[in-house]
Amino acid sequence: MRTAPAILMYHAVGAGADPYYTVAAGEFRAQLDWVARQGGARSSVADVLAGARAPVVLITFDDGHISNYERAFPMLLERGLRAEFFVNTAHVGQPGFIDWGQLREMAEAGMSIQSHGHTHRYFTAMTSAELREELVRSRALIGEKLGTPATLLAPPGGRMDAHLPALAAELGYVRVLASQPGLWRRPDTDVLPRLAVTAAHRGEAFIRLAAPGRGRLALARLRYGALAAAKRALGDGRYERVRASLLGQDGGE
Repeated sequence: MRTAPAILMYHAVGAGADPYYTVAAGEFRAQLDWVARQGGARSSVADVLAGARAPVVLITFDDGHISNYERAFPMLLERGLRAEFFVNTAHVGQPGFIDWGQLREMAEAGMSIQSHGHTHRYFTAMTSAELREELVRSRALIGEKLGTPATLLAPPGGRMDAHLPALAAELGYVRVLASQPGLWRRPDTDVLPRLAVTAAHRGEAFIRLAAPGRGRLALARLRYGALAAAKRALGDGRYERVRASLLGQDGGE
């Protein structure tokens, strides 16, 4: 790996359960055009870990929303781009989510299908036994349905503790992809940072996110730290209720 890639984290495109994390289809198209012009996303994270040269930008998706297949996947294919799709295996095939046949089609086209846990419960809310079962079950289901077990893990909501990387490695995952902002500076690091793309990242705002300077990264980390502190202080349930109220939703990620 010769550069420090920015790993982008998307959720839904065009329509989704959470408007904050839903990027308009036209905006997503423009973002992919920009990424393609930079030579980005020609490989996935899994490709880089297998020895491919790291592009300046990598693309990931969390949750397995149906828009990932219906909207994002065709746009990626049109540009010859690759991405990681982190799915909750209990949700695959449920209303609003990708099914196994669609995931198989995506994998055969070069997309990387990875684990977002089984149920989308926050890992920090589970007992040790529950977390182990969550990770084992998700990895095994992906292997059973697609032929290749997951090797990458993205914790739902970015919730994780310091013990997760060791447990993940014990169970066959080679990297954890977090929600903490940053660039992938060390190829051997256990936890890879990502940059969350939201509905607000339009035009120049997206470019500043995907090609951040040190000052912008520092601000992003401060904001992330403040939100993490709020989550700890309020607890997951109360934090989600407050967030949903502010966004005008019945629920949040």
